[in-house]
Amino acid sequence: MTPPVSPPVSPPAHWSLPDGANGDPAFARLHQFWLGKCKNGLLPARSDIDVLEIPRDLLRDIALLEVEAQPDGKRRYRIRLFGSALAAMTGADETGRYYDETVPTAGYAVLQQHLDRAVSEARPMFFASPSAAPGRGFLYFGRFGLPLAADGRSVDMILALVRPLPNPDPQPDLELRLADLG
Repeated sequence: MTPPVSPPVSPPAHWSLPDGANGDPAFARLHQFWLGKCKNGLLPARSDIDVLEIPRDLLRDIALLEVEAQPDGKRRYRIRLFGSALAAMTGADETGRYYDETVPTAGYAVLQQHLDRAVSEARPMFFASPSAAPGRGFLYFGRFGLPLAADGRSVDMILALVRPLPNPDPQPDLELRLADLG
């Protein structure tokens, strides 16, 4: 006799597409890909993510961040994969570097808050903010992070999609105000 099959476990409500991420269909597509890797209410592991399965047009905007706990209780994020479009926008391939080494201090503080929340709450995160790009002034980016966990619960990596977005504040003095960010 065949054992009864358990009904599939629905993803928790806090795994839904975060507010703001619905502005670009690419974020929703990566979210659906990630949800398809979540099994039995557990987060997918890095080993569940085959980059060749990620929609091809998104690969160039993908970053993979490894979460590293520090002795002081804080976290650092090492860039394990840095998409070709991201390298073109920033002027460098940041693979292998720590995120805090690649972003101005004030801008990183905000980014770290969002990454830390995604890790501690084991949930997708999204935020949009300006960022400097060499030779291009300031661009506005949407940053969408999806937690990964080898044990299904404790986040150890973040699959991220970083995309330029239309600037919501196209005032001429924007670059001057952003210069205060570092």
